[in-house]
Amino acid sequence: MKHVMRSRAPVCGQLADPGYGLILWPAAWRARPSTPAAQSNRKESPVNKAQLIQAVAKTTGNRAQAADAVEAALDAIVRAVTAGEVVSVTGFGSLTPEVRPARTARNPQTGEPVEVAERRVVKFRPGARFQDLVAGRRALPESGNCIQKDPKTPKVARP
Repeated sequence: MKHVMRSRAPVCGQLADPGYGLILWPAAWRARPSTPAAQSNRKESPVNKAQLIQAVAKTTGNRAQAADAVEAALDAIVRAVTAGEVVSVTGFGSLTPEVRPARTARNPQTGEPVEVAERRVVKFRPGARFQDLVAGRRALPESGNCIQKDPKTPKVARP
């Protein structure tokens, strides 16, 4: 049996695999595959504020009212989290301000220690219903509110 040396063309200026099954560069340095199969669950562009307003306008019927509602809701969320409050929307998730303490990090190029100052960040924890919809454990309804709680069991009328 003949051993065939195969080599791949350089990807993004990186050295190619020499054909021995060993790749010279760590995984973090290699180019990520950009094939459609690798990006099948991504959309071309994320939903922006204009598209969100348009979706709300379909429900309300008026684009101006939808724009005011979306702007007011986002403004209230930002102001509350900035003030240090936790914003929790049932079924959707919660936004929590968090303080990351000062620490000593290392510069990856030189290895020298670098002081990183204390900073405030926002953490988002999705709700259980939201996670179930994204993971496919719950079917997305055709219409209506997808994060609304299930109706309670109807009470049986007593004779």
